[in-house]
This record gives sequence, structure tokens and C-alpha cells, in this order.
Amino acid sequence: MRITFTQSGGFAGLVRHVRLDTAALDAAERRAVEQLVAASTLTASWERFTAAARDVKQYEIVIEGDGDAIQVCCDDRCLPESARPLVRFLADRSRPGPPPTATRRAAESGDPERRAAASAASAGWGRFTGVVVARWHDDGRSMTLVEPFGYVDPRAVHWAAAAGAVVDGASIPPPFWSLIGGPFEGRFRNASVVHDVACVERSRDWRDVHRMFHDACRCGGVGAALANTMYYAVWHFGPRWRFEERQGIVAGRPVVERVAIAEPVPEPPAGIARQVADWFATHDVDADTIPALPVPPR
Repeated sequence: MRITFTQSGGFAGLVRHVRLDTAALDAAERRAVEQLVAASTLTASWERFTAAARDVKQYEIVIEGDGDAIQVCCDDRCLPESARPLVRFLADRSRPGPPPTATRRAAESGDPERRAAASAASAGWGRFTGVVVARWHDDGRSMTLVEPFGYVDPRAVHWAAAAGAVVDGASIPPPFWSLIGGPFEGRFRNASVVHDVACVERSRDWRDVHRMFHDACRCGGVGAALANTMYYAVWHFGPRWRFEERQGIVAGRPVVERVAIAEPVPEPPAGIARQVADWFATHDVDADTIPALPVPPR
């Protein structure tokens, strides 16, 4: 049995993680871990977050057995009481920094089928460069990247998020946070980081930035329906800007500077998040068609 545990959010400071392989433990500790897992009642994959998810601790727990695996993503308020002893055990053994992503773990696996699957996933939706290592601020809502991170999209465009960049999830319309628990939870974390940075820098067209978010979500393991939902959200209600050229003088010489000017963003209608999620749950559409969909989608 292998367990990967990640804790973030709240006032925990740096993201923390631990990865245990029970085969490497002594007999007594192995039995203790197996008993904690059995008592946790974590037997299937699920995600659940409260509206205040970003203000409390969040957990991602991956338990891999012989031929199967489950992944649980939740905040502290949604954690079952039966799983708290297991989480305390794992948290006590965690250290600063995130674990390798699921794709990276598979790529490093000795199993040829898992390596092939990881390669196929990367080829289809691009790849992340580095891992998100960040320091949470005292407000519990923003964090500073400690190490550089990035994403190479399917068109081989590199989206960089430099060390020192401050991200807070503001690029994702708040009404849609309820669908994912918060911008930095579970499989959305990597995509949200590069999207946030791109929306602050505004060096590329906003349309390209939002499409990148969709592809990065898929690269991070988000399913098609939810990735389409969030792409719809940022396209219709996320940041927008236009570019203007302005004349200036630098060192006595005329220059032309391109400046990004923020544009008004429509307010999401009441109840739109659930409407959009329900629609995409029953409609399999190509991401290229999403920008043309009306509000609400139909």
C-alpha cells in the first residue's frame, strides 16, 4: 500500500506532504497504518469542499493498493471523523513542499503501462514544469511562489510563473469556487497558479489565457465536464483586457509601448454556477465551441 498525503491552505504556511510505502515500514508500523486506513472509511474517490474552503486546511489523500487507487480531496470541515486519526498520523510525518504530481509519479513508476499512460496524458494536454511550492500568507487567501513553476500547453507555448509571484485565485469568478472548493484545491491547483499569473501579467491575449486554463486543468487530471465548466466561467466572467500602443520617450529616443487596459467584466447571474455545471454534465462539447455559448448555456 502506498499513501500520498498533501495538506495546504488555512494558516499552515508552506504546502506539506508525505508519501508512505507500507512495504518499507516495520511490521508494527505497517499494521498501524493499515488499521488507520481501514478505520478511515475512505474506500472510494470523492471531492467535497465548503464555501470557506480557502480559509481552512485542505487535504488530498491518494491511497494506492494492489491494482486500484482512490483519491480524496476535501477541506477540514468535510473530512469524515473516521478519517481524522489517519490524517493526524500523516500530518505528523509530513514535510514542507508538495509531492510529485500523479503524472510524474506514474512516469517514474517501474510499471510500463503506467508510464505509457502518463506519457499519453502529457502528450494530449501538455505538461507542467516543476511543482508548486508556495508560502501561504496570513490572510489564508493568497500565497507567494517559493520556486518557479510553469506549464507547456499542447501548442508548445510556455506559461511561466516565476518565484516571488503572488497568487490569490482572483482570476476565477468566485461563484464558481463552490464547484471546486477553491482555486488551489486538488487537481485545479497547478492550472489556477499559471492562470492567475497570466491574468496579472497580461502579456498575452485574454482569450489565449483562458483557453490555457482549460488545457492546464485537463493536464492536471480534471475531467472534461468540470474543465469545460470552468473554461466557460473564466471566458464569460473572468478578467479581460485589450492592448493599446502608447508613444513615449526613453533615454531621449521615441519608443512605442504596448499597454494592457482592463475591460469591464459581466457580473455572473445568480445561480449561474450550478446551471453551467449541470449543463456541461449532460452535454459533451468540444472546448473550441465554448466561447460561442450563450449565458446560460443551451
